[in-house]
Amino acid sequence: MTPVVQEVVLLPNMKNNAAAQETRRKLMDAGGEIFAERGLYAATIKQITDRAGVNVAAINYHFRDKFELYAAVVRYALSMTPTPLSAPAGRSPEERLRDDIAFMIADRYDPSRPAWRSTLLAHEFAQPTAALEAVMEELIRPRANFIEDIVRGILGPGASDDDVVRAALSIGGQCFFYLYHDEIIRRLHPGLIHENNSEELVSHITEFSLAALHAMRKRQKQAPQRR
Repeated sequence: MTPVVQEVVLLPNMKNNAAAQETRRKLMDAGGEIFAERGLYAATIKQITDRAGVNVAAINYHFRDKFELYAAVVRYALSMTPTPLSAPAGRSPEERLRDDIAFMIADRYDPSRPAWRSTLLAHEFAQPTAALEAVMEELIRPRANFIEDIVRGILGPGASDDDVVRAALSIGGQCFFYLYHDEIIRRLHPGLIHENNSEELVSHITEFSLAALHAMRKRQKQAPQRR
């Protein structure tokens, strides 16, 4: 007699079939749009399922509730830009810095990114939820560690941990401003933002950042080392 357990193993995983995956994709896309438009708390399940063109029960089937869907959407939005955990051999710290800035700025011009992504992440960064905390160690800290390693290579061994972290945050802050605050820039300086200024923007942020880092290193050589 065939054991019952073998019959269970042979049953298909319904959540992994093509139709179920397509429904999940629709919910993620619609959820990203609605959350970006209305925010986590104002968004409703019905608004999301109506936009996705699926039954309300699909939320419970795939995500249990609105908050689990939101967490999945935030993870998806952040994972669209993979973290560069290594650099090509032979690149100087200054070259690695430019490479990393170009990597971040390229995200702004990538046509494959959904329109809602920047707005959603800007909201989440401004008012963090448990969704951000859930991906901090997996998706955010590795990138922070990567740029801090580059900065330390430029500042030299005499740099304090505080100097390294503050400098890395300042560089990231420049990139974040251009990535997530387009509307502010457009209102202040409408001629500054256009489709083909990626290289110009990368060069500016790199030059500005390197000038500050080299000044910091010079200052450290002239002063007693801090611990």
